[in-house]
Order: sequence, then structure tokens, then C-alpha cells
Amino acid sequence: MFSVVIAYVIALASLARRAVKPTDDSHHRKIVIFDADTDLKEHDSIVKSCGGCVKKALPLINAAACVFPEEDQAMALLARHGEVKWIEDDTVFAIVDTPAPNAREYVRCFGVRRPGFSTQRISWGVTRIDAPSAWAHATGKGVRVGVVDTGVNMSHPDLAENVKAGFDAISETEGVGDDNGHGTHVAGIIAALDNGFGVVGVAPEAHMYAVKAFDSKGKGMASDIIQGIAWCIDQDVRIINMSFGTVDSGKALELAISKAAEAGILLVAASGNTGGQNTVLYPARDPHVVAVAASTEDDQIAAFSSSGPEVDIAGPGTDVYSTYTGQRYKTLSGTSMACPHVTGVAALVLSAVPRLSAKEVEGHICETATAISGFPREQQGAGLVNAEAAVASAVKNRP
Repeated sequence: MFSVVIAYVIALASLARRAVKPTDDSHHRKIVIFDADTDLKEHDSIVKSCGGCVKKALPLINAAACVFPEEDQAMALLARHGEVKWIEDDTVFAIVDTPAPNAREYVRCFGVRRPGFSTQRISWGVTRIDAPSAWAHATGKGVRVGVVDTGVNMSHPDLAENVKAGFDAISETEGVGDDNGHGTHVAGIIAALDNGFGVVGVAPEAHMYAVKAFDSKGKGMASDIIQGIAWCIDQDVRIINMSFGTVDSGKALELAISKAAEAGILLVAASGNTGGQNTVLYPARDPHVVAVAASTEDDQIAAFSSSGPEVDIAGPGTDVYSTYTGQRYKTLSGTSMACPHVTGVAALVLSAVPRLSAKEVEGHICETATAISGFPREQQGAGLVNAEAAVASAVKNRP
């Protein structure tokens, strides 16, 4: 369900924007963006003077997430306030996976190997993008990857060594317990350990920094995502995986994405699962972000994969087997699963040539992708990501 977002700009009349309206009363928040010269310490007093209270500080973009009991009156006051630059709804985003047909879920109890889990399995997607061929030269070792999602099961035996830190942006604590499973699945695709059991990620020695910005239902507020991105910047991550999206962007998240790009971070996002033309979700369609479509095991573009001129590349996105909550593994489909395949390849490239900029990494990945026959660029971008070729290109042309 959508509602009209009332936005105010200094010296300009109100401007209408559309956004997803939260269903929980506790989430009826606004993001107030202040003028660049306004000190962070003044935010609280300005919001209070307009009848509201600050729920979350967003220093990355000089803003705050706020609640206003008397909303109409508060909006009028804020519109006349000289230090307020913009105000908009705190948009709701959603993770973009879809259960695979006949989805399979397996359990491996730590310390007790169930039948079928005595050996390690490499998923079809990791194999299809030639990641194992790249491991002789690059494993993602030490590359810091931010995963903004539903959290990550930090105790999962296939992830524990590679998840180095976590932040819960919802509760503003260090715990990142995954009560949905999506974030843990994504993390496994990126960097599940090469440890002799379970699965192996695209970059099995990458270091993951997990952000919980989405709840058990896979819903997350823009303000929590922004705070998570700010945390990733503080952790000096090189890549941020964003397997989520919404139809309408907001100025606040656009500013945060821009700040992350300015910090030299490669941003990778799922294009969306709505299919059809010109349906790429935000943040994938942001010009600072690598937008990822989903391919199938028989080298097609998945019917659910969103398309449009913003699509940059494709990754395996159907029937992908990876880590899950508890000590489990599960098969899921979606551009959410395609996205971390590309993120993992970026980590491989950076581990081979650490000095590369985000744009240079993106260039090597896109220039070496394999075009999928029969599909236009709007559906696949440069084609299916190829880990071995991307790493080889980076090494050959290292600065």
C-alpha cells in the first residue's frame, strides 16, 4: 500500500512523493534532513520545537528519523524552519527472494553430521560462474564485505569464522541474530567456509560485516538501512551487498548511497523479482549501484527477474542452495540470491588486486561477463558474471 509522502524544501512549496506506508504504528516515522550547516546537536531541539521527538540519529546524511504526534501541524512548522532542508516518510523496504519450487531444507547439527552432509557441496551457481577456477589465485581473503539484510547466524559452522562483526540497526545493538533466514542465506553465497562440509561461498575467505536492518518478516525502514550503511563505512568495508528493494526511492537513502560511493565502496543490489520491463527496484537502479538480474541453471534469465536499462549484470538466482538459520541449509530463488554471487566475485577481484577502486572492480566484472544468448541487455546487463575471467583481467591489468 502506498501513501503520499509530503516533502518540503527550503523556499519551495510542498512536493508530493509516493512511498510504502508501514503497517505498524511504531513505524510511522519521518526522516528530517537538515541543512548542511546545521549542527547535529541542534536536531533534537528543532524537532521538539515542532512537536516531535527524534527516534534515530542519522549523522551520515545530517538527518534524523522522527515521530510527530500532530503530523499536519508539525509538517507546516518544519516547512517554515530555515534549517530544515527536506522531510519524507521513513520508507519501508523488503527483501527480494522467492521460495524455490519444491524448496528443500536440510539440517546439520553442529558436531553431528547427518546423512548427506559428510562431504562438502559446491552449489551450481558457484560452479557456473567459474569461482572454483579462480580460487587458485584469489579466495577473497581479508576483503571486508558488508551484508545489509535480516542479520546473519554468526554461530553457523559454515559462517562463524568469516563473520567478523555485526550491528543491529533496528535495536542499535551489536547482536545480529537472523530471525528470518534471508541474510544467512545471502552470507553463505558470498563467503561460506571451505571447511569440508556444507557449502562453499564464492569468496570463501572474505570477511563479512553483518547489519540487521530487516525484521523477521523481511521488512526494513530506510532509516535503519541508512544507519547500517553508515556502520559499514565506519568498518572500512570495500563492498556492500543489498538484496532488498522498493518501488520508490527516497532522498535520504539516495544521500546515504552517495556517501558510501564517495567512501570508495562498491555497492551491489538485487534488481527485483517483479519481472516485466522497466521494473528495477531501488537501490539497484541508483547510478552508484551495480544492479544484478537472476539467471537460471539452463542459462536463461529468470522470468521473475526485474529488467530495465539499469541492469548491469546477471548472477545465478534460481534454486540456490546455501546456509540458513540454525545449523541449516536451504534452497531459495530470487535476485536476492543472484546479487551475492556478484558481490563474492568482487571480493575475489579485490583480494587479487587490493588497490583497485570500486569503479575499476565493476569494470573488470562487467567487461568479462558472458553474454546470455537470446536476451536483451535490459534483462542481463553485460551478461553472466565470470569469476575466473574477472580475476584474470584484474591481475593482467593491475595498476
